[in-house]
Amino acid sequence: MRDNHEGMPEIIEVFEVDGQYFGVVGVEIGGESRKFCFGVSQAGYRALKRVLQLRPFDSSPGLKYHYYFAAVYRKAKDSLEMQIRVEQGKNGKQCAAHAPKDLLANLRLFMELKDFSEAAYLSDVPDCRTVASLAD
Repeated sequence: MRDNHEGMPEIIEVFEVDGQYFGVVGVEIGGESRKFCFGVSQAGYRALKRVLQLRPFDSSPGLKYHYYFAAVYRKAKDSLEMQIRVEQGKNGKQCAAHAPKDLLANLRLFMELKDFSEAAYLSDVPDCRTVASLAD
């Protein structure tokens, strides 16, 4: 397994607007970083909420947790299990999390991006909540 998050999309946020669910990921390509907002199912929303609540290290004041999709996944009983790299300061650890197939497909898309133009149809984060609220 990797000992850093290089090339992994960062899972930044998940939120709900009027019954619609969205995730926010950060992607770095060629030294340029962008954040993207994408729609998720209710099951995907719940899975991302659980990921963002992982706390494998002792609480250190001032050190924020970061979560990365590690592109490792497998079938587990009645669902799929993905690996999440959790980092806090210099500490890093791989953790397993259950996820629906549609969420894994979305996260794989972000991991496989070679150019930001491939995701041009997704909204950049500054407009994410506005776009979500106008979707009604």
